[in-house]
Amino acid sequence: MLSVMLVLFAILLGTDVVIKKRVDEELNLGEERELRSSKFLIRKVYNKGFLLNLYDQHPETVRILSVLAGAGVLAWDCLTFAKKHNYVRKAGMTLVSAGAASNLFDRLVRGRVVDYIGFRTQKKFLGRITANLGDVYLAVGSVLVMAGEVFGALLPGRK
Repeated sequence: MLSVMLVLFAILLGTDVVIKKRVDEELNLGEERELRSSKFLIRKVYNKGFLLNLYDQHPETVRILSVLAGAGVLAWDCLTFAKKHNYVRKAGMTLVSAGAASNLFDRLVRGRVVDYIGFRTQKKFLGRITANLGDVYLAVGSVLVMAGEVFGALLPGRK
């Protein structure tokens, strides 16, 4: 099971890192490209802070907190994969780990995270949000971890 999750982790991480690299090289900052028949846009945005550029005026603090959070995810991974069963939680942690690693890689190597997934919408606030696959992995993975915890606790003999 661990080897499958490691392969999945590597594929997810590699996919996001490669896309970020291509977007960073091929688009100008703020440039948007529409995807046909879709509500999604490819948009190059740099995020020097946390979610929605929160704390972007303090890049060193963001970097330190990101490293600490990455260490926390790694520790949580070790605890998760040491347990038997609960494959939903393990899949969720694999996604969370890939997303965290991708964004941490950007922060340490580039000094900022490259975001590239935008949304075409009439809502001004939602239209300004730009994310990356790492962010998607974090969101979906978190939901899976919670589901694994809730439903895993409901199964007899499992905690």
